[in-house]
Amino acid sequence: MKLAALLLSLAVGFLEGAAPQKQAGCDALGNVQFVCGLVGPEDLVVVPGEQWVIASGDAAPGAITLIHVKDRTTSPLYPSASLKQRLEAKTYDSCPAPIDPEEKDRFRAHGLFLRPGKNAVHTLYVVHHGNRESIEVFELDARAKPPACVIKINPNTLKVQDLISYPYNDTFNFSTVAIQLGKEIWVGSVRGDRVARFPIP
Repeated sequence: MKLAALLLSLAVGFLEGAAPQKQAGCDALGNVQFVCGLVGPEDLVVVPGEQWVIASGDAAPGAITLIHVKDRTTSPLYPSASLKQRLEAKTYDSCPAPIDPEEKDRFRAHGLFLRPGKNAVHTLYVVHHGNRESIEVFELDARAKPPACVIKINPNTLKVQDLISYPYNDTFNFSTVAIQLGKEIWVGSVRGDRVARFPIP
């Protein structure tokens, strides 16, 4: 799937920017189970097809996060260093500019609304708090298959650094573990018969 903005266009793979994360220490409490690894998930919307849920992020560091319904893993959608933004000035002529890229951890996603569209291309409206107060409009393309990605998380600050984005491939799919060997990153495969070796960016 792809997420792209209309106000600010974001051409980004639906899972781009991070490998799916399943958090440790997320045990059930009685018969209540949890989806962990989110930051201030104040609002939720279901993507048509009911395979994905999108969560807002109304606390530092705020984010729009994707939840895979089947395995409860999470992946950040926005913000991401790999995004390309463009202003959709014709449709949204009162918008002065895309979201300030320097906003980073000040970004907050509060309320969400998803308007279903044709051919699995939907519109996501996000109440945004940050350097400006606004409603940001994203195009959500649910047709595209997600790329696999490798991220690095600073254990002290929990900041995420994108390292590798690999296009979807039926014969090689990333696992949940990557290791660094010298100047390479080695990644196992959930499917297939190989281990991938990537140069460190």
